[in-house]
Amino acid sequence: MSLKERIFGPRWESRDPEVRIQAIAEANEPELVERLPVIARDDPDAGVRRAALKRLGEEAEWLRARSRESDPGIRESADTFVLRAVCERPGGELLEPRLEWLGSVSDTHALRRVAATARDPEMRRAALARIRAQGFLGDCLLTEPDEAIAAGILERIDQISTLRRIAERLRSRHKQRHRAVMEHLAELEGAEGGHEARDGLAHDLIARAEKLARGQQERHNDGDRREQAEQLQQQWDRIPEPDPAMARRFAGVMKIVRSALEPGSRRPKPATGEPARPPAADAELERLADRAQDLASHPMDEDTGRRLSELISAFDRRWNSLGKTGEPERAVRTRFDALTGELQARIAAAHPQKAAAPEPDRRDDEKPAAALTELETAMEAVAAAIESGDIAESHAALGKARSLYDRLPRKQQPKAAAGRLTRMAGRLKEMRDWQHWSNNKLRERLIERVGEIDPTEMHPDAVTARLKELRARWKELDQQEVLPGDKRRFAAPQGQWRRFQKACKEAFDAARPYLEKRSEVREESLKDLRAFFDDANAILADDSTDADRLVRYQRAAREAIRNLDTLPPKTRGAMASALRKLMDGISERLDERYAVIEAEKRRLVAEARKLAHEKDRAAAIAQAKALQAEWKKAGRCRRKIDEMLWREFREPIDPLFEDLKKERAQHRKAEHEHDREVAALCEQAEQVARLDAAEIVHAGGRMAGLEEEFNRRRGVPPALRKRFDAARAEFGRRVREIEREHDRKQRAHLVALADALQSAWHSIVAGERPETERLAGEPPADEPLALELYERLTKMAGAGADTLSAEVVRRTADARQVVIEMECLSGVESPEEDRQQRMDYQISRLSRRLGDGAPRPDLSSERAALHDRWLKSHPHDIDHHDRLKKRFNAADKILEQMTAT
Repeated sequence: MSLKERIFGPRWESRDPEVRIQAIAEANEPELVERLPVIARDDPDAGVRRAALKRLGEEAEWLRARSRESDPGIRESADTFVLRAVCERPGGELLEPRLEWLGSVSDTHALRRVAATARDPEMRRAALARIRAQGFLGDCLLTEPDEAIAAGILERIDQISTLRRIAERLRSRHKQRHRAVMEHLAELEGAEGGHEARDGLAHDLIARAEKLARGQQERHNDGDRREQAEQLQQQWDRIPEPDPAMARRFAGVMKIVRSALEPGSRRPKPATGEPARPPAADAELERLADRAQDLASHPMDEDTGRRLSELISAFDRRWNSLGKTGEPERAVRTRFDALTGELQARIAAAHPQKAAAPEPDRRDDEKPAAALTELETAMEAVAAAIESGDIAESHAALGKARSLYDRLPRKQQPKAAAGRLTRMAGRLKEMRDWQHWSNNKLRERLIERVGEIDPTEMHPDAVTARLKELRARWKELDQQEVLPGDKRRFAAPQGQWRRFQKACKEAFDAARPYLEKRSEVREESLKDLRAFFDDANAILADDSTDADRLVRYQRAAREAIRNLDTLPPKTRGAMASALRKLMDGISERLDERYAVIEAEKRRLVAEARKLAHEKDRAAAIAQAKALQAEWKKAGRCRRKIDEMLWREFREPIDPLFEDLKKERAQHRKAEHEHDREVAALCEQAEQVARLDAAEIVHAGGRMAGLEEEFNRRRGVPPALRKRFDAARAEFGRRVREIEREHDRKQRAHLVALADALQSAWHSIVAGERPETERLAGEPPADEPLALELYERLTKMAGAGADTLSAEVVRRTADARQVVIEMECLSGVESPEEDRQQRMDYQISRLSRRLGDGAPRPDLSSERAALHDRWLKSHPHDIDHHDRLKKRFNAADKILEQMTAT
């Protein structure tokens, strides 16, 4: 700690907020680190509180600040920090405070970001509940991983265009969610008279039912075929008013599925006179299908497999002999395949070993030679491979059987074996043809899948990954058809292959700009990393580099090794090795530096322990502060060792500062007591200032005593001094207001007496007796002018007009003089007949001032004296009174404005 900090305290306790902000951002003293939560909560300056919160960097502190702060800057910073945390990591124990924070957020952008990317499902659900934008809800449905939340989003979307858009995107991403969207879309379109979604959903269910009828189980469904059939039927039942033709087609396919699933029950016979099957279907195919149905309805025995093989061979021969087939024949074929597939599955489940490797039939009455036996075994292997549907294995087994047959002498070659090999070769060709036809259908679907890739909606990496996946699937199809020894390398038709290549190229070309840009960015990142290596190696070679700088480079190297994905893939391994080597070198240098720092700090710990024997506490505290400054200057070593040494260092020093802290606390307590007493004086002064009018007039001494007591206090805080001054000013204002009100009432009484004198003179001139008692009112107060006017009014009751005429003329002249002087003071022009008298007054007034050297009298005092003279001049002559009074009031109004300013 510097000398300045020893005298004035640490910088984070400075009175200047800018100094405190800089200290919080730069200083690393342990005391500051411990006080950061208190500063973030209690500092009077918002900028300092925000700097402390940033230095802490803890989400819990930001959440608490967000709930208690009113400063918009802090609230905005808290929202930014918490929003980033919500989107980057789960809340855990902070989930409830996060939900409370989200309830106070009104920014639409923040709500949408939480709804789309928050790590906690509860946060996403709460944010989505406050969003009504249909397009954004649709986008969230595409990416929402939680099925329950996705279902809630789907229920809230009622915009058909949005549902169509997300249904198209979900088609290849999420089958189950796509079906739910289509069902919801079908309901909405049905209410508006549309059928596009309904028909699309129906086509999808029919295709799935036909696959199930062929014995092909859906990959995403782990249940058995019976459960799949029930699910399909339930989904079909939810379609609103399906197309009748599609309904008949679905019902027919499901009938075949149920027939295959119930082998123990015979198919009901058709009613008499009604055709049992379509007339266009081949009768022999129908008969063979009925035999398969009959075979499936009986319990299995040892001969079931043989009879099934014969039945399949007969059906294939009849099918091949037909040449061109129609829809009825294909329906019979679908039914036959479903029944035979079910039987093969049952046979494989009952006799796995026999199904995997059928043993050749042996006749007890014949003992064939070893070659014939081997040939028979090979042909049975061919038959088994053909029955299993493996074309490659069947081709290999057929080649082996042909080789064995050809090695036999011509006379010993059995004709039955030759015919059987020919039939098996024909069936294998038929299997390959079917495989080729089926694979071509799959290839067409792969081309469609490539066309469904939307580079504007998908990430370019996802585009390339999808293209690799589809190309791999295309290659698998080729490998299924191209057998060992074939001259051709590709099985797909050239036109189909060109269309697939073109679609892949178009999709890749759309993503190419991003990939090229990313390659440029990666090259830039590689260049930056190499520049970093140059700087780091130079720093590492410099012996004067401090430990903090080495630590910064070590952290940067760790960050770089976590971000290797920003480099070109071919350079990542080499860069990772180079980064590890750099970190190892920095660690060695840090170990050397930390050893020196640790030794220095152990010395400081030993010096600190000696302070326990220092008797002069002030000197001990000064030495402790010096040791703290040296500790800070020494730097930091390994964190655990540094923390251990810091605890040992503080152990002898903390008691010294605790005693100093207690003294300061006592001093603050005394100051607080002093401030409390001063506040009590302020409160008493405020009570005096609030007294009613009757009491406050006599409270001047009390206020003076409080003021004297207040002035004796030393070190009064400015706020309390301002409070006392305000109370004292309020007291003076109220006293002056009461005095003005008293003067106003007294002046009104005098004016009333003057008006009474004028009224009495009017009555006397009219020959009437004045009612002086009624005009005078109450006896005058102890005021000379009022008493004089009251006595004059009383005397007028017994006097006549002749007696008072001379006095009234004299008093009217006095009143005229008063009016002239009022007009002179106010600057109002006097009538023509009074201008000479006004000029004489002005000359005499100027002569008095020049002769006596008297100062210019106060305007308010002159106005008050003229008021008294005006009242004393009553009564006036009846003919002149009204005019004089009007002139007096006009001049007095101006004087009133002049004295008021």
